[in-house]
Amino acid sequence: MATISNEQPLTDTTSRQPEKPPLPLPTRILQFLLSQFGLFLLVAFVAAFGAWIFMEIEQPQEDEAFKIMSLKLKDFKESEDYIVGSLWLLREQNITEKKFGKKVSQQLAILREFTLDLAHNHGYKGGSEDDWSYSWNFANSLLFTVTIMTTIGYGHISPKTMYGQLFTILYAMIGTPLLLVFLANIGDGMARALTLTYSRVCCRWCRSSRYKQLRAPGKRAKRVSDDVVGKEEYMPTDEINVPITINLVLITLYLGLGAVIFSEWEQWDIVASYYFTFVTLSTIGFGDYVPGKSFLGRSSGDGDDETFSAASIEMMVTVTYCFVGMALISMCIQIMQDQIVTKVRWAGQEVGIIEDKTRPQLRIRRTRRYAVPETAKFVRTAEDKRLASARQHRRYRREGDGAAKRRQSKEWGEEGGQKTDQELIKEHSEQNVDQRKQQQSNEQQPQQEQQDQRNRKDGRETPDLDRDTPDLDLEFDDMFNLA
Repeated sequence: MATISNEQPLTDTTSRQPEKPPLPLPTRILQFLLSQFGLFLLVAFVAAFGAWIFMEIEQPQEDEAFKIMSLKLKDFKESEDYIVGSLWLLREQNITEKKFGKKVSQQLAILREFTLDLAHNHGYKGGSEDDWSYSWNFANSLLFTVTIMTTIGYGHISPKTMYGQLFTILYAMIGTPLLLVFLANIGDGMARALTLTYSRVCCRWCRSSRYKQLRAPGKRAKRVSDDVVGKEEYMPTDEINVPITINLVLITLYLGLGAVIFSEWEQWDIVASYYFTFVTLSTIGFGDYVPGKSFLGRSSGDGDDETFSAASIEMMVTVTYCFVGMALISMCIQIMQDQIVTKVRWAGQEVGIIEDKTRPQLRIRRTRRYAVPETAKFVRTAEDKRLASARQHRRYRREGDGAAKRRQSKEWGEEGGQKTDQELIKEHSEQNVDQRKQQQSNEQQPQQEQQDQRNRKDGRETPDLDRDTPDLDLEFDDMFNLA
């Protein structure tokens, strides 16, 4: 009778993997903030929060400045009234024209000094007290924080208080690296998109032409759409470089787009707008041109809701254009820098300024008499080294050409088989070397016999060349062909 077991198979328990515990809340928040969208929100929050902090620090100081400027403005009006009254009295007096002109010049000089002091030291820009506005409003403060984070530094406003200056230092140490990380992430994504677009669009015709050339007879050519992106057989996307010309064209078009936009919003001419976009996106920031109407305009508060909405949109477009443009220019400069360094290194190697260690170098050395006049340092195999010494060369000469050929044939494994083209070329080279060796031996034999006869007469022993002559690091086959 069959029994039913309540035990579950082991595979059910062993195949199950333990579930990972959920990440803690701080870790998930950190992962979100380090994502692309999280970094964007973090940068926007830091910029807006910094603008609010600067407003809270600097506006009380502006209130005090307004009070002082209001008092100075009353004194200025009183001075105007006094000068007008004194000039009216001078008109009724019986004085000469020269004295009248001198008195008027003195009164106008006092008024001019008073006006310059009011403008330079107290920030008076004309108008009445009703026309005054805070310099540290939200738009100005936001532009100031953006210029700190991007290191542009227009200089349109600056903190006057001690706490504002200290907070500027602290804010720059936090905001600038944060924005650089954000722009680096944007630049990486733009670089991948640009490389992919150039590879799949601009290089499509080159791949198609190559596949048609490599097509086998009677078969259909490989289609470009069948390629795996990044692993293409010809011009792979992972190894391709965007040309410098395309990067320059891309930068020029983006600067031209900004020039058209700011020329319409700021009422600048096209050249000044192009100059402003270049100075801004390159973080030079002279401060002679500042985005006023497109960023700070309509901030007096006397406009309606529609005007305020248009100003807010223009502000967002301006900030986005600056951030994306800085990432774009940084990406293009980095791509061009790598290619320019490669081209400059190649040019230096061709001219001889930079040494290329990968190329073979010839080394000329002085040799013994009756040897090859020029030698070169070659990368030799073990087989070449066995045939490279002068001692072995002399041994082959004494044994005869036949024994030398038989030994070489045994070492190279040429017996009993059909010779290849390389073996025939090598054999022909050996025959030339043997003929040259025999010729040198015939030329040296009479001289050697005469030298032996003189040594026997003088009672001296003939030196053993195999024992007394050092080995010479020579490669006869290659050096003979080189000579």
